[in-house]
This record gives sequence, C-alpha cells and structure tokens, in this order.
Amino acid sequence: MGEIMNDRRVMVVDDDAFVREIIKAKLTSKGLEVIEAANGQEALNKAQDERPQLIVLDIMMPGMSGFDVCERLRANPQTVNVPILFLTSRGDREDRERAMRLGALDFFMKPFSPQKLSEKVLEIIYNQ
Repeated sequence: MGEIMNDRRVMVVDDDAFVREIIKAKLTSKGLEVIEAANGQEALNKAQDERPQLIVLDIMMPGMSGFDVCERLRANPQTVNVPILFLTSRGDREDRERAMRLGALDFFMKPFSPQKLSEKVLEIIYNQ
C-alpha cells in the first residue's frame, strides 16, 4: 500500500503550525507526502509548483482567507480540479454553504478528528 501512495501529495494550509503538524503526522503515517503552507499566498505558490492531489484548507487565516485561496485555485487551469477539504473554527451554515458552492468536497470543524480527516483524504485520493 505504501508504494502506491508514495506519489500522493497533500497540501495542508493553515496559519496554525500545530494544526499543520497534527495533520502532517497523521497523513505521513498513511504513506502520503505532505506539503505545508502557512498562508494563502504560500498556498497558491506551492499549489502551482508542487501540484498536490488534494488540499486541506483553513478558512480563517490572516491576509487571504481560505475562500479567497479556493477562488484563485478554481480560476487557475492548473489547479481548477484539485479537490479541497475545508477546515474552520466557525461552523455557521453560511460558511458551509459558501465552501460547497466553491466546490469543496467536505468541511471539517475545529477541533476535528485527525483520524476522520485522514480517512476522508485517503478516500478522495483513492477515488481520483
């Protein structure tokens, strides 16, 4: 199973280094390569250069929000089809609906279960 997954890159975008580390530890233990980005601009640059197979994207970040990042990813022909899972500490219906309108595949509330998040990531990657 590890061999099949070695070329699978997931980008984790969150301004909280602790959250990125938790997700990275869980996903690397499942055989995935994890690219980290601490803000929206870094995420856009790395998405272009690294070509992740999936992006886990925090909504609430200083500067450029996750929604802004998602809109720019969707406008770029090279990243338009990259699956996105949103993370947020705000669970209002408006955010969830906006995430889904932007093409998110799922929406995880903080605090989240790293196990459930990794299961969803693997499900999406295996079904691409």
